[in-house]
Amino acid sequence: MTKVGCKGTNMDSFFGRFLYEQKVSQKHFLRRLNEVIDWDRFTRKLLSPYKGKGEIGQAPYNPTLILKVLLLSYLGNTSKE
Repeated sequence: MTKVGCKGTNMDSFFGRFLYEQKVSQKHFLRRLNEVIDWDRFTRKLLSPYKGKGEIGQAPYNPTLILKVLLLSYLGNTSKE
């Protein structure tokens, strides 16, 4: 099976993981949600409708990351109707 590749993020940069660890409480709901849900299991399922399924062609954005953004939008009630 070919390795699935998605575009990388800067999550481990100074403005990513470091500030997240400093500013977000260990008891915060989103931290606990991240521990409970295995986000990687969604990636393969969410890549299935993509042409090439993330195995050939230009690497797509990680669909699990997009799912997380949509979930944040929903939980924060930031989406416009």
